[in-house]
Amino acid sequence: MNRALNIKNWDDGGNNYVLKGNPKNKWVGFQETVLTELSHFFGDNFNIVIWTDELNEDDYYCIPYKAVRHLFIDEHKTTGKYPNRWTAIILDHRFLMHSNGQLSVDISAYYSKQLISQPLIEVTDDYFIENAKAEINVRLGQSKFRKGVLKNFGNACALCGISELSLLTASHIIPWSHKKDFRGDVSNGICLYIEYDALFDKGFISFTDDLELIVTSEVSKLSQQLQNKLKEVEGQKLRQPFKKPLNIEYLDYHRKNIFKE
Repeated sequence: MNRALNIKNWDDGGNNYVLKGNPKNKWVGFQETVLTELSHFFGDNFNIVIWTDELNEDDYYCIPYKAVRHLFIDEHKTTGKYPNRWTAIILDHRFLMHSNGQLSVDISAYYSKQLISQPLIEVTDDYFIENAKAEINVRLGQSKFRKGVLKNFGNACALCGISELSLLTASHIIPWSHKKDFRGDVSNGICLYIEYDALFDKGFISFTDDLELIVTSEVSKLSQQLQNKLKEVEGQKLRQPFKKPLNIEYLDYHRKNIFKE
């Protein structure tokens, strides 16, 4: 079996974009939303994995994104039926953008190669090594939580419907730092546009058990601009999650401990 099939894809928490190429010419399409999501969490430190033959264990490329990043710009996107994505083919171990055959990168060095690992920890002090490992685990946990929360709300803000992934946040109802046991619980998260996330995080807004938005009683002390913004959303209801309902005990905690009543 092709070893690429054992590589953890981005939607399973990995730092890889695993794609099956067309067997004839290794044609493959790349979604802008996925590349944006991976860049948000990993910067350039992720892989594009392209495979074709399921029975050939070594027939795949594991390409560091940074090696081809310069090709993924708006001018090189496809048009027509499949906008907001890029298409490419692999020919003679060269990665060619479909929109322009002159845009190519030699990827022969990445054929049948292993994954990019996290940067090596060069210090020898056990204390620093353990802390570095903990930071990596936290990062992976946050990535999995974000994916679960956004999916629970259909990848759109539960208040306003904005769906640009780079502008969405998986807001913790009980903050990450308050209760460790609830950190990864999807019912402790609301998908919010970054502006509403900040208001929720700072306690200017909260939600009732019926998911109705309430604003702080200190609203009169705030700037007129913020007062106006809060009045616009006061009384609005969160859209119901698709799969896992929000935990009303978590909402109660937020109202009692975070919300500026």
